[in-house]
Amino acid sequence: MGSNILKQINLLYVEDDEAVRKALSRGIRKRVKNLYLAQDGQDGYEKYLEYKPDIIITDINMPILNGLQMATKIRDIDEDIPIIITTAHNETDIFLKSIELKISGFLLKPIDTKKLFDSIETNTKAIILQRQNEEQKAILQKIINTKKSTTIVTNFKEINFVNNAFLDFFDVENIGQFVKENRCIVDMFSEHDDFIHKNLLDSNIKLSDNIKFGKLFYELVKNTDETKRVVLMINKFFEPKSFYIDILIIDEKNGFYLLELTDITKMTIEKVVTEHKAYVDGLTGVYNRNKFEEIFTIEVDRAKRYKNPLSIAMLDIDHFKKFNDTYGHLIGDEVLIMLAQNVNSNVRKTDLFARWGGEEFVVIFRETDIDNAVKISNMLREKIYDIEHKTAGKITASFGVTKYKDGDTLEAIFKRCDDALYKAKENGRNRVEFIE
Repeated sequence: MGSNILKQINLLYVEDDEAVRKALSRGIRKRVKNLYLAQDGQDGYEKYLEYKPDIIITDINMPILNGLQMATKIRDIDEDIPIIITTAHNETDIFLKSIELKISGFLLKPIDTKKLFDSIETNTKAIILQRQNEEQKAILQKIINTKKSTTIVTNFKEINFVNNAFLDFFDVENIGQFVKENRCIVDMFSEHDDFIHKNLLDSNIKLSDNIKFGKLFYELVKNTDETKRVVLMINKFFEPKSFYIDILIIDEKNGFYLLELTDITKMTIEKVVTEHKAYVDGLTGVYNRNKFEEIFTIEVDRAKRYKNPLSIAMLDIDHFKKFNDTYGHLIGDEVLIMLAQNVNSNVRKTDLFARWGGEEFVVIFRETDIDNAVKISNMLREKIYDIEHKTAGKITASFGVTKYKDGDTLEAIFKRCDDALYKAKENGRNRVEFIE
């Protein structure tokens, strides 16, 4: 086996003693693919530049450049080429310098040919393995370059492969340039409520523990509903683009994953437009009844599961019929828009405000008990009271507030809201009433 694999390598032998050089080269020449001979360190360095051998065997004590000096110059060009030192002297400083130069083997003269060929064979196996790895990498690179989707192989500590689509998206020439400009691979996923990003993971998990981080990120993607496996990235033109993300395990033990990102920006925009039409009231620009009912179902489930408080308010514009009858429907529409925009800009980010129909609006107060819901409703009522239409004049609204109780249906909740709202109207309007 040894003689066969040695036939795959080119070897440079540097020795100033002609008799030793001739004697040893005869045996080496028969076993390797090509053998190049040099008579001193300078000659050896020039032959290295000319032939680019796979392995170098060199004596130390030679004229012009000694073996270590030659090795130093070669190491400036190639840090990995195996260099085997032969010497008649067993000196500590030579050993230390050899270690510094990453010398692959150290043989004392007279040379034991068996040890010599064992050393050559050991280094040859490493070279062949390296070649095979490079060939496999080249094949993998060709495969991922055929993909139109942005493709990445990573262990979340370093990036091993990217395809041309990746390089073009970020306008970089190679992985090294990307890594230099970015802290880590997941930093390219922008933080946004509607997209997957690294901050959705436990903040105690550090990227330095890349094996654990990779596993958790994999689980995050796989546990996300397929329709929501989307990340947001900024391209070379500083444009936000959305991508469907798929992640595959390549080597679980060492934490290697393949990330495939498919550009769905056009689909996302179309989805946003469609959702806007489906969930936004065309007149006032706030959420409509469809959106309210969808979120209400979600929030009721959350309230059941986590036993969190949940409150609902219904508000109605006072004397709205008068606006329409006195000033016409266009003025009535303007009043609706003014109130809706005013309330929408003053509700908390955690709450949801929607038009229920006609002059009625509703608010979901997430994780809010009825006392606080009444306080917030009064704040909103006061904000509405500050509105004055240039034609219709002062605008006021009445509120009916209730809370979610176990077993409540949408109809039951709105019956209480409606009763509380009726009570507010009966008690003079421009006020908040509640029924638990």
